[in-house]
Amino acid sequence: MNVSFTRIVAITSTAAMLTLVACRPESRAPSGPPEGWVTDGDRWWQSGVDTSAAFRDLETLQSMQVKGADLTYSANLALARDRGTATRQLARAVKVSLLPVLRNEPEVVDSLFERHVVPRIEEANFNRSPDELVEQYKKEGYRILARHFREPRATKHLGTDVPIIYPDSLREAGVTGRVKMQVRVDTAGVPVAVGLLQSVHPVLDTIAMRAVTEARWQPAYLLRVGKSDPIPSWVRLDLNFQTS
Repeated sequence: MNVSFTRIVAITSTAAMLTLVACRPESRAPSGPPEGWVTDGDRWWQSGVDTSAAFRDLETLQSMQVKGADLTYSANLALARDRGTATRQLARAVKVSLLPVLRNEPEVVDSLFERHVVPRIEEANFNRSPDELVEQYKKEGYRILARHFREPRATKHLGTDVPIIYPDSLREAGVTGRVKMQVRVDTAGVPVAVGLLQSVHPVLDTIAMRAVTEARWQPAYLLRVGKSDPIPSWVRLDLNFQTS
C-alpha cells in the first residue's frame, strides 16, 4: 500500500503533526537508533552530545524559567495595583500564547520579547478585556519576533522525504495514537537529540524517533543588520498513527 500524510503547521509553531493512514508491509520496522546514536530508552542522542543541554523541559514558562513566569494573571488587568503590574501580567499572558515560539530557544526568544515586545505592551489600554489584549499582542508579538528571529523550518519532511513504516500487525490490531517528540537541532539543521514526550507503543515510538533522526531543518537564526546567525534550537513533532 502507499502511505499518505497530512502536514499541519500552526502559525506560531514549527511543530508538525503528521497523520499516517496506511502501511508499508514490504518494509521492516527499525529496532533502535541509527549508528552513532546513543539511547537510554525514551531519549536518543548523537554520541558526544551534551545531554544536560540537549534535553530540556520546555513544557511551561516556569520550566523554561523565562522572565515573569511566576506571575499570576489577573482576570481584570484594570484592577491591578499599578500599571507596571498590569503590564507584567499581560506580558506573561502573551508569552503563554507564544509558547511554541519560546520553545524554539527560550533564552533567545524571551530576551527579544522583553526588548521589543514589552515596550509595545506598556502602551496597552487596560480598560479593554484581557482576552482582547492577549490576542492583540500575541499577533503583534509574533510579527515583531519574526523580524529578529526565524524558527527552524523543515527541509526534509517525514512521510515524504523520509518514509514512515506502520507495521501491518499493529495496524490490524488497532494500535493507534500520536507519538510526541522534542528534537534538538544544531546550527546545520541536523537533529542531534530526540526526546519522547508521549508514547504510543514501543515499536511505533522507535519508528517515529528513527524517522526524526533522518529529518532536516533550515536552522533557527537571528536576524542582524546585513546578516543572519544560525543558532541551535528545539522542534516539537507529532507523528499520528491511525488506520483511517
